[in-house]
Amino acid sequence: MVRDAGYALAAAALGLLIAWRLADGTARNLVQGWYVPILAATAVLLLAAAALTIPVALRDGLARWRRPSAAGAVAAAVIGLPLVIAAAFEPRPLASASLDLSAAAARQFSASASAADPARRNIYQWAYEFETADPAAIAGQPVDVIGFVFRREGDPPERFRVARFVVACCIADAQGFTLPVLWKDASTLANDQWVRVTGRVGIGPDGGPIVLAASVAPIEAPQNPYIYP
Repeated sequence: MVRDAGYALAAAALGLLIAWRLADGTARNLVQGWYVPILAATAVLLLAAAALTIPVALRDGLARWRRPSAAGAVAAAVIGLPLVIAAAFEPRPLASASLDLSAAAARQFSASASAADPARRNIYQWAYEFETADPAAIAGQPVDVIGFVFRREGDPPERFRVARFVVACCIADAQGFTLPVLWKDASTLANDQWVRVTGRVGIGPDGGPIVLAASVAPIEAPQNPYIYP
């Protein structure tokens, strides 16, 4: 049980912060969905501990509340500062600024990356096909994916990448996957704009696969911005 005011208030603050981020949905920008019940249970336990302790301390009078010391002040700062920062900044989904497309950024695929039905493949599964399949074997297959736009300065005006992050546990292990897209109006798209891309797989000038887009439609960002392998 929390034994003094500082710990009780810290538990209450952390519990309220977790509950707040669960309520507004931004917790899903940090962790995979199956963590949500765990976070909810954690918030309930923290708030329950604070609720049981603070009234007892108030009833017994100020003597129960420990006098602050230098060590206590440091502990309060260590506990309190992250809570203040976490409350001040709303968690946002990973976006194009976090993408690393360098050759050194090795990407790993799970067994779920291989999906036989092209019409049901997401960006992660298509990225696996683009990396492992013979381009001629997948050319002509239909593509229907959603993701955010990624364009770099100097990209051809008719080219962009549609991207999505894959999260196994939390954003600390996130990996970004992209598909090259050929579309005549690519230059009108803004980075991080969410779109639905439909078309077919073609073969680009470099011999690699590319999405030949028939339609690129702006959409609202999905409630869950990540793909879970």
